[in-house]
Amino acid sequence: MSYFEEKVKRYYKLFKKNQPILKTYAVVEKDGRFLVLSTPQGKDKYCLAGGSVDKGETTQTAIVRELKEELNVNAQVVKSLGFIKYTSHWNYKETEFDINNVAEIFYTKFVGYTNGTQVGLDGEFKPDVSVLEISKQEMIENVAEFTKFGIKLD
Repeated sequence: MSYFEEKVKRYYKLFKKNQPILKTYAVVEKDGRFLVLSTPQGKDKYCLAGGSVDKGETTQTAIVRELKEELNVNAQVVKSLGFIKYTSHWNYKETEFDINNVAEIFYTKFVGYTNGTQVGLDGEFKPDVSVLEISKQEMIENVAEFTKFGIKLD
């Protein structure tokens, strides 16, 4: 079973138990700019790196792991910016379902690269997704966690 199929199966089990998906995302500051994922085909221009919290993890340990996996970045968690709640739509074995998500957003600072000397994406992303370094203002104006959910940086 593929990574994506395993993930959807796990989400479906949570849905059946009426439990939300616990997630975590990060604002990553690097030299006064911010690392975001560019999603030209998505609803939003940019999004934050992050993902699901695995069993036995805290949201803080999960975001450190996710940044290593997704961006090849070691980061220091500075503070929590708060929580957001949203619903996502999935399909498992021809059954469509909507599930609640609860995500903690962290402010982190770039410490170094996990391997090599550059940011890199792991294989779970579509080919048209890329990592960009943008200004604070660009992030606040174009990332859903700020535009739709009211998360504040300061």
